[in-house]
Amino acid sequence: MTRRPAPIPFPAAVPLARLSALELGRIGEQVVADHLAEAGWQIVERNARFRAGEIDIVALEGTTLVFVEVKTRRTLVTGVPQAAVTPLKVRRLRALAGAYLMEHAPRHHEVRIDVVAVHVLGAGGCEIEHLRSVS
Repeated sequence: MTRRPAPIPFPAAVPLARLSALELGRIGEQVVADHLAEAGWQIVERNARFRAGEIDIVALEGTTLVFVEVKTRRTLVTGVPQAAVTPLKVRRLRALAGAYLMEHAPRHHEVRIDVVAVHVLGAGGCEIEHLRSVS
Protein backbone atom coordinates (compact mmCIF):
# COMPACT_ATOMS: atom_id res chain seq x y z
CA MET A 1 0.00 0.00 0.00
CA THR A 2 1.35 3.39 -0.95
CA ARG A 3 -0.06 6.63 0.39
CA ARG A 4 1.08 9.93 -1.01
CA PRO A 5 2.33 12.11 1.87
CA ALA A 6 0.84 15.42 0.73
CA PRO A 7 -2.30 16.32 -1.19
CA ILE A 8 -1.92 16.49 -4.94
CA PRO A 9 -3.84 18.91 -7.17
CA PHE A 10 -7.29 17.82 -8.27
CA PRO A 11 -8.04 19.57 -11.58
CA ALA A 12 -11.75 20.34 -11.39
CA ALA A 13 -12.88 22.95 -13.92
CA VAL A 14 -16.17 23.42 -12.04
CA PRO A 15 -16.95 23.25 -8.31
CA LEU A 16 -16.86 19.71 -6.94
CA ALA A 17 -20.50 19.84 -5.89
CA ARG A 18 -21.52 20.33 -9.53
CA LEU A 19 -19.53 17.42 -10.93
CA SER A 20 -21.51 14.29 -11.72
CA ALA A 21 -20.22 11.00 -10.35
CA LEU A 22 -19.06 10.08 -13.87
CA GLU A 23 -17.17 13.38 -14.31
CA LEU A 24 -15.61 13.03 -10.85
CA GLY A 25 -14.53 9.48 -11.68
CA ARG A 26 -12.97 10.48 -15.00
CA ILE A 27 -10.97 13.25 -13.36
CA GLY A 28 -9.85 10.82 -10.65
CA GLU A 29 -8.71 8.37 -13.33
CA GLN A 30 -6.69 11.13 -14.99
CA VAL A 31 -5.04 12.03 -11.67
CA VAL A 32 -4.09 8.38 -11.13
CA ALA A 33 -2.83 7.92 -14.71
CA ASP A 34 -0.66 11.03 -14.32
CA HIS A 35 0.62 9.80 -10.94
CA LEU A 36 1.52 6.37 -12.34
CA ALA A 37 3.24 7.89 -15.39
CA GLU A 38 5.26 10.19 -13.10
CA ALA A 39 6.30 7.09 -11.15
CA GLY A 40 7.70 5.57 -14.36
CA TRP A 41 4.78 3.33 -15.33
CA GLN A 42 3.81 3.00 -18.99
CA ILE A 43 0.09 3.56 -19.51
CA VAL A 44 -0.96 0.97 -22.10
CA GLU A 45 -4.69 1.72 -22.28
CA ARG A 46 -7.44 3.64 -20.52
CA ASN A 47 -11.09 2.68 -20.22
CA ALA A 48 -10.79 -0.68 -21.98
CA ARG A 49 -14.41 -1.71 -22.57
CA PHE A 50 -15.81 -5.21 -22.72
CA ARG A 51 -19.32 -6.66 -22.57
CA ALA A 52 -18.88 -7.44 -18.88
CA GLY A 53 -17.50 -4.02 -17.92
CA GLU A 54 -14.54 -1.69 -18.13
CA ILE A 55 -10.94 -1.66 -16.97
CA ASP A 56 -10.00 1.86 -15.86
CA ILE A 57 -6.26 1.71 -16.54
CA VAL A 58 -3.97 -0.94 -18.01
CA ALA A 59 -0.32 -0.15 -17.34
CA LEU A 60 3.13 -1.69 -17.24
CA GLU A 61 5.20 -1.36 -14.10
CA GLY A 62 8.47 -2.71 -15.40
CA THR A 63 7.54 -6.15 -16.76
CA THR A 64 4.35 -6.47 -14.71
CA LEU A 65 1.07 -5.81 -16.49
CA VAL A 66 -1.22 -4.10 -13.99
CA PHE A 67 -4.98 -3.71 -14.25
CA VAL A 68 -5.91 -0.66 -12.17
CA GLU A 69 -9.36 0.00 -10.72
CA VAL A 70 -9.77 3.64 -9.68
CA LYS A 71 -12.34 4.70 -7.08
CA THR A 72 -12.85 8.42 -6.48
CA ARG A 73 -14.94 9.98 -3.71
CA ARG A 74 -15.51 13.56 -2.67
CA THR A 75 -16.75 12.55 0.79
CA LEU A 76 -16.21 9.62 3.12
CA VAL A 77 -19.84 9.56 4.29
CA THR A 78 -20.41 6.27 2.45
CA GLY A 79 -16.98 4.93 3.41
CA VAL A 80 -13.49 4.99 1.96
CA PRO A 81 -13.31 4.69 -1.84
CA GLN A 82 -11.51 1.35 -1.85
CA ALA A 83 -14.34 -0.24 0.16
CA ALA A 84 -16.42 -0.11 -3.04
CA VAL A 85 -14.19 -2.84 -4.46
CA THR A 86 -16.07 -5.83 -3.09
CA PRO A 87 -15.15 -9.50 -3.60
CA LEU A 88 -17.73 -9.56 -6.44
CA LYS A 89 -15.99 -6.57 -8.08
CA VAL A 90 -12.61 -8.30 -7.73
CA ARG A 91 -14.01 -11.41 -9.46
CA ARG A 92 -15.34 -9.19 -12.26
CA LEU A 93 -11.94 -7.49 -12.56
CA ARG A 94 -10.26 -10.90 -12.88
CA ALA A 95 -12.67 -11.83 -15.67
CA LEU A 96 -12.07 -8.50 -17.41
CA ALA A 97 -8.30 -8.96 -17.09
CA GLY A 98 -8.67 -12.39 -18.70
CA ALA A 99 -10.74 -10.93 -21.54
CA TYR A 100 -8.12 -8.23 -22.05
CA LEU A 101 -5.32 -10.78 -22.23
CA MET A 102 -7.27 -12.85 -24.78
CA GLU A 103 -7.54 -9.80 -27.09
CA HIS A 104 -4.22 -8.05 -26.39
CA ALA A 105 -0.76 -9.34 -25.73
CA PRO A 106 1.51 -6.59 -24.40
CA ARG A 107 4.91 -7.95 -23.38
CA HIS A 108 4.86 -8.80 -19.69
CA HIS A 109 6.10 -11.40 -17.22
CA GLU A 110 3.55 -11.02 -14.45
CA VAL A 111 -0.02 -9.77 -14.06
CA ARG A 112 -1.74 -8.19 -11.09
CA ILE A 113 -4.77 -6.13 -10.15
CA ASP A 114 -4.39 -2.93 -8.13
CA VAL A 115 -6.94 -0.54 -6.66
CA VAL A 116 -6.20 3.16 -6.34
CA ALA A 117 -8.48 5.19 -4.07
CA VAL A 118 -8.75 8.94 -4.64
CA HIS A 119 -10.21 11.06 -1.85
CA VAL A 120 -10.91 14.58 -3.03
CA LEU A 121 -10.18 17.23 -0.43
CA GLY A 122 -12.12 20.46 -0.18
CA ALA A 123 -9.09 22.67 -0.90
CA GLY A 124 -8.70 21.61 -4.54
CA GLY A 125 -6.41 18.71 -3.77
CA CYS A 126 -6.74 14.99 -3.27
CA GLU A 127 -5.07 12.11 -1.52
CA ILE A 128 -4.45 8.80 -3.20
CA GLU A 129 -3.96 5.38 -1.69
CA HIS A 130 -2.54 2.62 -3.88
CA LEU A 131 -3.43 -0.95 -2.92
CA ARG A 132 -1.29 -3.43 -4.80
CA SER A 133 -2.20 -7.01 -5.70
CA VAL A 134 -5.78 -7.01 -4.42
CA SER A 135 -6.37 -10.29 -6.20
